[in-house]
Amino acid sequence: MPDKEVNLTREEMEDMAKEAITIWWSTVVQAVVISSNSPETREILHNFLSSIVTEMVKTQGPKKTMELMGPIMRAGGKKAAVRALEEHEILDRDGIAISSLIDLWEGALGVRGEIVEKSDISVVKVAKQCPFANNPPELCNLFGYFVDGFCEVINPDYGWCQTHKMTDGDMECRWVCKKEG
Repeated sequence: MPDKEVNLTREEMEDMAKEAITIWWSTVVQAVVISSNSPETREILHNFLSSIVTEMVKTQGPKKTMELMGPIMRAGGKKAAVRALEEHEILDRDGIAISSLIDLWEGALGVRGEIVEKSDISVVKVAKQCPFANNPPELCNLFGYFVDGFCEVINPDYGWCQTHKMTDGDMECRWVCKKEG
């Protein structure tokens, strides 16, 4: 059977690639966090994410990496939030609920820390151990895009930011999830 020639525009190919990456990331989150949190799976994921982001930063530069991958990670966060709402009984869509899910994902990825502050409007987590600590800071920044998308779906009144990152040379990672405005 002869191969059919498929003619796609560059824009169509880019859209397909972005959607494939978004689906992949959502599936990885599901597989690692919810289903199979084996050390082998975690190590494969660490190596893959570290390698991909490091290579993109080397070849594309930090700014272009964020321009290319930021929106994709944000879309992945939105998909993960939709899935979380479908699969978990999330009654209160506040900072505590959002932070609990972020903490769950980080724990599955091997980030070790603790929530040090928790109130109705703000949650703060400090991590002293992270398998991504020796990677480019863009890796943490991309995770931030993912969480931004997640917050947008769960409750757009809440935002998330990193105040300290081991990937930036800090001794710890610290993030804040808080009600904005």
